[in-house]
Amino acid sequence: MRKPSLLVIFLTVFIDLVGFGIVLPVLPLYGKDLGALGWQVGLIVASYSAMQFLFAPAWGRLSDRIGRRPVLLISTAGASVSYVLFALAAIRMDLSLLVASRVFAGICGANLSVASAYIADVSPPEKRSKHMGLIGMAFGLGFILGPALGAVSADWWGAAGPGWTASAICAGNLILAFFILGESRKPDSEPTPSLPRFQQWSCVLKRPQLGLLVGIFFMANFCFTSFESAFVVLFVGAGNNEDGKPRIEGMFKYVEPIKSPKYTNVDWKADDGVEVRKGELLALVTFGGVQSQITAPRSGRLERGDGAGEVVGQINYTKTIAYYLFAYCGLIGAIVQGGLIGRLVTMCGEKKMIFGGLILVGVSLALLPFCDDSLGMGWLMGGLALFAVSSGVYRAPTFGLISLNAGEDEQGEVMGITQSVGSLARIIGPVFALGLFDVWPALPYLLCAGLAVVAGLIAWVKLVQPEYAGTAK
Repeated sequence: MRKPSLLVIFLTVFIDLVGFGIVLPVLPLYGKDLGALGWQVGLIVASYSAMQFLFAPAWGRLSDRIGRRPVLLISTAGASVSYVLFALAAIRMDLSLLVASRVFAGICGANLSVASAYIADVSPPEKRSKHMGLIGMAFGLGFILGPALGAVSADWWGAAGPGWTASAICAGNLILAFFILGESRKPDSEPTPSLPRFQQWSCVLKRPQLGLLVGIFFMANFCFTSFESAFVVLFVGAGNNEDGKPRIEGMFKYVEPIKSPKYTNVDWKADDGVEVRKGELLALVTFGGVQSQITAPRSGRLERGDGAGEVVGQINYTKTIAYYLFAYCGLIGAIVQGGLIGRLVTMCGEKKMIFGGLILVGVSLALLPFCDDSLGMGWLMGGLALFAVSSGVYRAPTFGLISLNAGEDEQGEVMGITQSVGSLARIIGPVFALGLFDVWPALPYLLCAGLAVVAGLIAWVKLVQPEYAGTAK
């Protein structure tokens, strides 16, 4: 019989989140490219979370009854199918398929809540928060490798590449989990009696500390998903006007010039303002009676020159850079949650970490929309680093305290409700962020900054620190 293992559950979640990280950074941009308005893109992003809101508690309750392993296998298989739909949407330029892919992914998206219950099953109370950091570490590392693979697959295989790559990775994860993932739930464990949905929610949220923690998690997740939804558009810009220029200008406009010798004639093969792929033929240049080809040095938006001098065009490649910035945040988050959480919990306790993390989240969100190209990339990297550190500091202790305030026989159900509440934030957050983005790009960031600070103050005033603080080894 396979034994439950923290390493195995970490690998299972990590591989699944690699697939998630491949697709998520460009999802808002794909929606814009398919002609959706800001609020419509928000609804596309939110559709995944809407399904999780409905199904996560049921998956969690089911894992309390039949075990964590079968639920994780089902969710991984469903993720693979959803990414196939995503790839087909990119090929056919079909907005309805894009929505369908996110809806199906949300129905099957039970990984995080069930994995959290798995960790609770095998962790002693004093190490619960530390081990919950493994989920955050897997999330961070997934966003290191995922966006990088997304950028490469988009460069080589076009818009459908991220979908096919993510599907293949999840299929491989399904095979791995089937053969090596052990069951964590004890055979003699009895789940709590099943109650109607609203009674389940009421029983959980009425408990003073548990309800408070779930509420704080909702506010924090709302801030995170607002950042997540709007950042790529803030950085890159999106949508084209009739003149081919971006309808929403990005913060940075890094361009790579496409140079040639002085020429006598240029036959353009790509239109101004369109997205081109690496190696795509842009123009035929005649010089000295000899015709030569000009190809795209990398994928991005083409901005043609005026025919004077040696520069025949420029490639705006900020979409690719945005991928790597997500990976950068993931690396920092993985270091914090995988290597520092245990020591920080021992030194400070969960309450102080949640408070400090949320305050710093507010500071970073207030700074990010003003770190544009007038300040340079260094300021943006610093703002993103602060956001990644602060997000990593509060997340694992929050899940740890939620788990500790839940009974051992209801871990799946409580974690499912927590994920459902987080999904509710992900439903509202994208619509909020991308809707207000069209009014003023900085507005959703500033409002979320204030909300994060409020959540931190509530945590400081209302949360009770567990008595075992400082005893973890």
